Order: sequence, then C-alpha cells, then structure tokens
Amino acid sequence: MNKGTLFMLNPRIFLASCAAAALLVSACSKSKAADADAPQTLATDAALPAKTADAAPTTTAELATMDSESGAEPIAVSLEAPTRSEDAVVETPKGPMKVMVVMDSSGSMWGQIDGKSKRDIAREAVRTMVASNPDIGSAGLIAYGHRRKGDCKDIELLRSPGATTPLPDVVDKLVPMGKTPLTAAVETAANAMKIEETRATVILVTDGIETCDADPCAAGASLEARGLDFTAHVIGFGLSADEGRQVACLAEQTGGKYIEASNAGELADALSTVAEAVESGPPEAATATATITGPETVEIGSLFEVSWDGPGADEDYIDLVPPGYTKTHGELSYGYTEDGNPVSMRAPGTPGDYELRYVWNAPQGRTVIANTSIKVVEAAVAIVAQPSIGIGQNLSVKWRGPNNDGDYVDLVPEGYTKTSGEKSYAYTKDGETLKLRAPGTPGAYELRYVAKASDGRKVLKTVPLEVMDARIELAFNPSVTLGKSLVVDWTGPGTDGDYVDIVPRGYKQTSGEKSYAYVSDGNPVELKLPGEPGDYDVRYVLQSADGRTVLKAVPLTLSDIPFGVKPAKASAVVGETFAVEWTGPANDGDYVDIVPRGYKLTSGEKSYTYVKADNPLNIRAPGEPGAYDVRYIFTSSTGRAIKAVAPLTLTAAKATLDAPASVDKGTSFDVAWTGPAYDGDYVDLVPEGYKNTSGELSYGYTTGGPTLTLKAPDKAGAYSLRYVLQAQGGRSVVVTRPISVK
Repeated sequence: MNKGTLFMLNPRIFLASCAAAALLVSACSKSKAADADAPQTLATDAALPAKTADAAPTTTAELATMDSESGAEPIAVSLEAPTRSEDAVVETPKGPMKVMVVMDSSGSMWGQIDGKSKRDIAREAVRTMVASNPDIGSAGLIAYGHRRKGDCKDIELLRSPGATTPLPDVVDKLVPMGKTPLTAAVETAANAMKIEETRATVILVTDGIETCDADPCAAGASLEARGLDFTAHVIGFGLSADEGRQVACLAEQTGGKYIEASNAGELADALSTVAEAVESGPPEAATATATITGPETVEIGSLFEVSWDGPGADEDYIDLVPPGYTKTHGELSYGYTEDGNPVSMRAPGTPGDYELRYVWNAPQGRTVIANTSIKVVEAAVAIVAQPSIGIGQNLSVKWRGPNNDGDYVDLVPEGYTKTSGEKSYAYTKDGETLKLRAPGTPGAYELRYVAKASDGRKVLKTVPLEVMDARIELAFNPSVTLGKSLVVDWTGPGTDGDYVDIVPRGYKQTSGEKSYAYVSDGNPVELKLPGEPGDYDVRYVLQSADGRTVLKAVPLTLSDIPFGVKPAKASAVVGETFAVEWTGPANDGDYVDIVPRGYKLTSGEKSYTYVKADNPLNIRAPGEPGAYDVRYIFTSSTGRAIKAVAPLTLTAAKATLDAPASVDKGTSFDVAWTGPAYDGDYVDLVPEGYKNTSGELSYGYTTGGPTLTLKAPDKAGAYSLRYVLQAQGGRSVVVTRPISVK
C-alpha cells in the first residue's frame, strides 16, 4: 500500500458523516447549487487567499496517493499549507497532534430534524465547536460523497491542518450528494497521516451507516493494531440504537468515544465533548459490576428471559455469544436493559454451548462486566427467526418439524387461531430457510408451524414476533426549480415493490402519482420532476402483505423558471434554416418546434429540433408559406407542455429556370437556374401536368452549380422543367417552365 507523502505530523482526524458532514461540511448534495452552495475547491491557486504585504508567502504541500484498504481511489492534491508549523497542531498532555475532520457528505444530509436540514444543523454545530475550542479550528478536512452520487470512491482532501481558510467556511461550501464510504475515508485519512509513525485521532460524525460494502469494525481493529497511538471517536447523528451499534465499534476498537445525537443541541454538545477529549486525552477507565440470571438450557429458536442487576445505563444490553467471544459487536442475540427486567431474548438455531453477557455502555466504551453460560438444545418442532422485524420487510425463518406435504410456516396476528387468512406463509417443502413478508402494520404477531394431516391442519409450534415501525427518511433538496430530476436519498424497509413518488401536496392515494421510482433501483433514487411549479410531497410507499401504505411524506417546493424562444428573424423563406435562441432547462426530450399559428397540440409539428447544448439552435422551416409559431416544448414526468411561443411568418420561395423552348428527344441540354439552393433542392424534367415529386425523367441537384445538364426523354411530347424545393416536411414545386421534346 502506498500511503503517500504528507506534510502532516502527529495528526488527528475528525470524521463526520453526512449528518455531521453537513456539520463540518454540509456536503451531501446531489447537484451543484449556485454560489454559496457550490463545492469549494481548495486544491488550486485560485482558491488560496490573496497575498498581502504583511502576509508570509503561502506554500503548498503535495499529498500523493492517499489510498485505503476499502477501495477508495488514490488522491493526489496540492493544498494551502499553514503559515507556521505550530498552527497545524493541537497541544495535548501527550504532546502536539494534528486534527483532520473527515466528513460524510452523503445525500441523506438533506434529511430534516425539527424542520431544519441536517446539513444546516451540522454547519452551525461546526462553527460552535470551533468557537468554543479554537485549537480544533486547526483541523484539516476530508469530505466524501460531495461530488458524485452513487460513487464509493468519492473521497477528497479539502483543507490541510492549520490552513488559513477557516474550517467552518470550507464546511459551508459542501452540498450533500453521494454515498457513505466512511470506512474507506477513515482508512484514507489514517494512511495520509502515517499512523505508524505519529499519534492520530479520527472523529466520525455520521447520520448513516456504511453504504459501500466495507466493515468499519474490522477497519477499527486494523487501524488500532497498525497505529502508534490511534483513536477514533464516532458521533451518530440521528442514528437508531441498532444503527449506532454498527459504527460504535470503530470507536471501541481504538479507545475512542461513541456519542449519539438526535437533534441540533445534542450534536453541538457531542462535538464539544469530542473536541475536549482530543485536547485532554483519554479518560481513566471506569468500573462497574453486574449479575445476570438465565435458564441453564433453552430450545433452538425459543424465546427466553434473562434477569439482570447492573448499571442500567443508556444502551446497556444483555447478549448471547459463543464461548470465549470477546468482541462487543457481532452477537447472536441481544436485548437492551432499558426495555425492562427481565430482558427477552431469542435462542439461536444451532445447538451448543453459549454465553450470556452484560455489556455496559461505559465512558470508555462498551465493556463486558458479567457473564454466565447457557446451553441451546435441539427441538422436535422449532421455528428460528429474529424476534422483531420492520414493517414490510422480508423475514428469514428456519424450521424443524414433520415436513409433511402441505405443512407450512405462517405469520398471523397474536392470538389468531384459524389456519386460514394468514398474513404471509411459505410451505416447508420450499427449503430449510423460508422467506415471509412482514405486514405493513406494526404490532404483536406470531410465527406458526402448521402441520397438515388426515384430520385437518394443526398448529404445532408458535413463537412471538414483533413487527416494528421502520425508520423512514427521505433526504433531498426541499426547494428546487423545474428541471431534469430530483435525487432522493431514502431510508426504509427497501422491500420489493416499495417506491418513492412525487404527488401534489396532501395527495392520499397510492396511484396517479406525478413521478415515481422503485427503491430497488438503488439508493439514492432519481425522479423526473413534474412539469408545473407548485407544492408537492415526496413519499415513501411501502408494498406489504396489507397492500400499499404511505409511510412518510416530505414537502417539496417546485419553483418556475424562465422559458423563451427568439427566432433570429421574424420572417423567413419556406425551407430556410435559421437560428433560434432559447431559454429553458434543456431536459431530455425538450425541443423547439414550428407549427401553424395558434396550434395547441404537442405532436404533429411541421418542424422540430431537440434542445441540447447548442444555443442558439438551428431549425428548418416547413415548405408552405403562412403564419406560424415557434415554440419551446418542455418534457417532464407529467408529459409535454408549451412553455414559450414566438410568431414567425414564412414567405414563398422564389426561383427561375432558363432553358431552350424545345429539344430533340434523347439529347442532353443545359438549364440555368436561380433559387434558394437548399440542401436537397433540384431541377427536374417531368411530363406536362405531373404533380408528384418523385418518378421524374431526369434531374440534377442545385449543388451541381448554376447550370445543370439534363437529358431529354426518348419520346416526343410536352414536358415541364421544375425547381423542386426540399423543405422540412417534404418537397414542393417553386416554379415550372414548359419544354417541348421533338
């Protein structure tokens, strides 16, 4: 691995995810915004502060190939360096260190808390943190997900530690956009700081979990083993307890803190706490005791209870793990002490010896303070599944039983006694692991093994299942203009048939939407915007065993934009190609057309040209003189709409033909002509009175010059010479001259 060369010494890193990304970066955007919301570039001379007479010369530092174990693309940059080396460090009891903020700028930072986007909350929190802890203002900044949507390699160093551009100013320039490759970003920063040679700390503030198929727990263990003195702190902004467990291990593996923040005040407090921890160093390890009491044996898949006595701190839990297991993540089953005493737990599906543990959420991180053994034994009839699941999600169920023809496992409301009318079911013949879809209504349910025998169906086993409300979030720019599309970062069940749609504000039905995209298309999804400005809702619609249910609706304001068409001339000749200036979004499918004056349809046009990069564009006039309109046609999710109209008058083309009055049959003769000479115009020879513009006896294109040579037919008679104009929509005869063939 090439760690690159970096001017940093004793660095510390702040890692902020999309939540704090905004904090530190507000960088989770989907599309470029104007001015204040445009991403700030610090990697060029243009981005550096202007020199003054009193300022020391600004230098740059090369950073080559900042890579990671998780697939981030190498980074090579040249950035503004600090004027003085001491400006780039934070003094701590163990000596100086540098700080790097690594920001998750994923699209979910557009999500709102108390009516305010996480991006804006994070921006303010970063300013508060730096104001309260000025030394932290020396931190550098790495952002990810701020330039491209759907790209796990979008990781960029934006500010060197100690650079003169204030950290909050750089954060303010970031706009939420992409994914959350938080593991690769931490590894990239660690490699850039050469953690084998110097002390380093990462502070991760994230509003989401890893979305790029990497393991933050494994990365934390690897970095701890490699680093001279490496620490990672993690702030989970708006994460659920279960989501927080998936990233807290990054802090615990390296001796750092994991702090949850659910609103603006808690986020500011969390950043302040972490900043103080950076400056003061790790606290003394706290101690506590606990006892746990559970059954000696339980059947596979069964629900059992564990009594406990202990600290009962927020997010303390009892878990079940293999014997000798030392990690505080990856457990087989767990239950939070805050849910009550005793705690309900579900046995695993494999018989054997296991341990029950009390895990304390201590100041220094999750710590095991009590354990006891438990044995899991086989059962003749068993159902093995997780004890709870979100609405609409697919549930994996393992079973033991007779496996008769017609036996099945079903999902029913708690206390349901009938063997029909179930919410979901699967036959045991389908395999040892079955898939059942949870209903769309939260509540208490049961999984049952139903056997089919000669005397009917019989329920052999029942286990409880809690169907929980899912955490639903829709994150996007809430105020946009008419244009191409809206990028929506979503959190939800993600089951087959779920979709995100756009509907008029307050719309309740689950059909007739203005635009939609299935969540199976990926995250984020991209929706084409409606064609009319106004107030809309963006909704997450669940497809479950109960049908479709709207789980969340978030307001969207769609503003109008100017449209216009301006032909280069108010009057043109039929068939002429002329320029038209246009104003509009240039959506895929937008076009400028020419139609008869007052025409209202968006099909059947006489001529059209798609609006693309060229402005003005060129369009060819129809072949019939008269009054016309030039129009801008806007294409959106709701169809085509006429957005701008300008009048156009088309006049008849003029042409002349000069040739002998008569020629001998079979001979060649010259014809002199004048006319528009458009591409495709020609002079032809046809029988007198002939009306078609094909099947001519002889012809020559006007591109051949002002005099053409035609050949007389072999049959004597009355004929006509014609100037044929090639216009948009077909050919037309401009002038005719008689000629006799002898």
